[in-house]
Amino acid sequence: MSFKVINFESINTPKAVENPAKEWVAYGEDNDYFTYLIDRCNGSAVSNAIITSVSDQIYGEGVAATDSDRKPLDFAKMRTIFKGEDIKRVCGDLKKLGMGAFNIIWNKGRIEVSRARHIPMQNLRPEKSTDGEIKGWYYSDNWKEYRKDRFRPKRIETFTGAKGEESQVLVIAPYSAGFFYFSPVDYVGALPWSEIDEEIANYHKTNIQNGFAPTMLVNFNNGLPEEEEQLKVERAIENKLTGTGGKKWLTSWNDDSSTATTIETIPISEASEQYKFLSEESTQKILIGHKVTSPMLFGIKDASGFGNNADEIKTASQLFDNTVIRPKQNMVIDAIDSVLAVNNIILDLYVKTIQPIEFIETEDLSIEEEEKETGVKMSAIPFLSDELGDELLDELELIGEENNPDEWELMSEDLIDTTKEGFHQFSDPLKSDANPNDKSIYGDVGLYKVRYAYTKTSKKTSSGKSRKFCDRMIELAGGGLEYRYEDIEKMSDKGVNGKFAPKGSSSYSLFKYKGGVNCYHGWMRRIYFRKRDSKGRIMKNEGMKNEKKVGNNPYIVQKGSESTAPIDTPSKGKL
Repeated sequence: MSFKVINFESINTPKAVENPAKEWVAYGEDNDYFTYLIDRCNGSAVSNAIITSVSDQIYGEGVAATDSDRKPLDFAKMRTIFKGEDIKRVCGDLKKLGMGAFNIIWNKGRIEVSRARHIPMQNLRPEKSTDGEIKGWYYSDNWKEYRKDRFRPKRIETFTGAKGEESQVLVIAPYSAGFFYFSPVDYVGALPWSEIDEEIANYHKTNIQNGFAPTMLVNFNNGLPEEEEQLKVERAIENKLTGTGGKKWLTSWNDDSSTATTIETIPISEASEQYKFLSEESTQKILIGHKVTSPMLFGIKDASGFGNNADEIKTASQLFDNTVIRPKQNMVIDAIDSVLAVNNIILDLYVKTIQPIEFIETEDLSIEEEEKETGVKMSAIPFLSDELGDELLDELELIGEENNPDEWELMSEDLIDTTKEGFHQFSDPLKSDANPNDKSIYGDVGLYKVRYAYTKTSKKTSSGKSRKFCDRMIELAGGGLEYRYEDIEKMSDKGVNGKFAPKGSSSYSLFKYKGGVNCYHGWMRRIYFRKRDSKGRIMKNEGMKNEKKVGNNPYIVQKGSESTAPIDTPSKGKL
């Protein structure tokens, strides 16, 4: 019968062991701590589920870039250097072993990095430091047999970004106080509980294999036969008593019954309750050790909650993503960036999340930030940059018109829609010169004229600063500046030239997109009646009982989305 003692202290603290006779540093007294970690992952059902799930979340749906559309060649080179499968394996090692590594391969001229492959972290050991730096790592497929030629450790130079050997290694090792050569796993406190979880499973498995039969002692009181005869008898008993895969009986050979072996059992009070407690306690401690914010994220239901399952899962998922997943994703992205920098490739990289999109808060985020949060490509969404806004403001300020209150009387002021079908059946506004004092071909009829003022149309309160363009436009509107429709559209085309236009369009429409995604502004339509003619005579005004009096132009009578601020649309201005 064998007994196993779980030594909590010895397995909680991994040790880096330097041997004067070796060039490398061992991990653990027997240089097998990585193997120990792998065994704990494979042996505990709870720990294995968490480690596997977290590894998948760290990798998500792969690495993407917000500027991949603008830098397609650089992005393609990145995908050639870093294959998805290699990144995924490094993410798995980073969680399971606390560290991950890429094997960096330079081209023949040592000018650029041509490839970055995953290299198993459990096969690496650090070289003894020189001047506080680890300048190399040793690789072996089998450290237990490292003395054999086929497994003899090979040195690989540490990647620093500088030219060196053709093959180098880049190790991702999170900082941990008190550790230099190795980084402990983030669930180190859960390791003893993982082992308890294993032992409980093994105990019950043995019981089942033996059909829950008790341990039996078979006494033979007719003397001590030869060893061969003993084995023969034991095999016969084994054929009769052994269960499905285990053995819970002992044999004792005695001269007579008076010298028979006796075994005293120590009964465990309420054994089933104790095993149930240990099982539940080990599960709880493993979850805590892995920083799991809610067991429901991993399919484990408990009595706690935030009110209901949906609320709990959403809140817990957001917290777990921010505190556990993102930090490791950032480590991987930083490592990739350091390699790409050698090739003069600068990309705004991020990991595409596998979080449900309804769990993600995107309000008041920039286009790049929202893409990073959701993984949804935002490059087709119009966005008015400060640079582009300055160009448009210079033009719009020059063409703005200030109405003379002695000459014109404001008859109607409302929010309108010029985007409905039928509006653009009239002449091309781009054929008109930008002169606001001229008659507008879209609405100036008889004694009436139509102009537009930029204003805040959303009832929502912005929690951030408005764009420079919007602030200046509001300021100009406050000073009385207004515009013809065709002038605004012409400036849209002139200022953008398709640079920021949505796909399928050649220009950025200020009427349609205003200040861009999450903008709080829109257009106010103002209809004026001419109070005096060119000779100063007062004109007769019959009022505006029906706006159709202004003419048959459908633009005059349409109302709706033209005034709607992008922030108030379901997509917040996104296409």
